[in-house]
Amino acid sequence: MAMTFEEFFKKKKIDLSALEAGNYTLFSEFKAHFQQMGEKSFDHSKKFWFNKLRHLFPMPLPVIEEKPVIETMPTSKAEPVSEASTLPKKGFTPRFKAGNLPKSVDYTPAIEISAEAVAEKTVIAENNIASIEEIKTEKETELPVAKPAYKPRFNIKNLPPKNSES
Repeated sequence: MAMTFEEFFKKKKIDLSALEAGNYTLFSEFKAHFQQMGEKSFDHSKKFWFNKLRHLFPMPLPVIEEKPVIETMPTSKAEPVSEASTLPKKGFTPRFKAGNLPKSVDYTPAIEISAEAVAEKTVIAENNIASIEEIKTEKETELPVAKPAYKPRFNIKNLPPKNSES
């Protein structure tokens, strides 16, 4: 699908009638070259002209017709949705606010036993296999032991100095 000379300059946002009125020799030269070369070759060979021509002979902005706003009454008795709530928020929003965290609270996690586990263990307790206290101790012993955060490695500076008596 070959593009015409007029479509090409419309695509480049250059007003062809203003170019013809302002600089006819350049216009006629461009028209002759476009017919000889074709769209791609012309674009490649004359690409440095287009930015300057776009500033000298800009394409007039299209007139945008405003559509009349039709106001309708909401059929339901619910509160109308505001425009601000429907638009997505722009910018970064953190997932949590650091200012809302408690200052320093000693946190000791409680042992949580699910309802299914309690029901299962109570059946076992009814059969005289285990009691509730044993179930709690089992749960406490199942918790993994935390590894130490830092394990010192060998360092030459930690060795005692050598005596020079030999």
